[in-house]
Amino acid sequence: MEARLSVTGSASAIYQTLLELFQKDYQTATGQTIQLEAIQEGLTYIKHFGKQKEQSVRVTVGELIPNQRYTVAVLSNRGRQWLTYQLQPLEDGRTEVTYTEDYLPEGKFQEWNYRLLLPLMRKGLEKRMTLQIEKLAEFAEKKEVS
Repeated sequence: MEARLSVTGSASAIYQTLLELFQKDYQTATGQTIQLEAIQEGLTYIKHFGKQKEQSVRVTVGELIPNQRYTVAVLSNRGRQWLTYQLQPLEDGRTEVTYTEDYLPEGKFQEWNYRLLLPLMRKGLEKRMTLQIEKLAEFAEKKEVS
């Protein structure tokens, strides 16, 4: 799935915000502090969630190209999902953000489930992904102004 949106703000501010959001999530999940400079390709942590923290996923930093591309992989018992933000500066001080989610289901049941439900969920997923881009740009813009 892919969502693309032109937003107010620089690619560098949006990229910085992505790193800071990762930093916060890492620190919440692990209880350890991490400097932004330590966020590099291959960095992995386990994130627990659910009422009793009974569910978990493995989050791994993928490709990082400063101010251009940010990718993480999320591995669960249902499969692997790649989340990618591609940033393209525009001439008017705006940035085109392309957000993609690629999913590789684990096992035949998950694969069939995904194939059957994706057409039904497509509109909702596209709307959520566009909203994520908008919120990301809002966070980045607030930081640039302050």
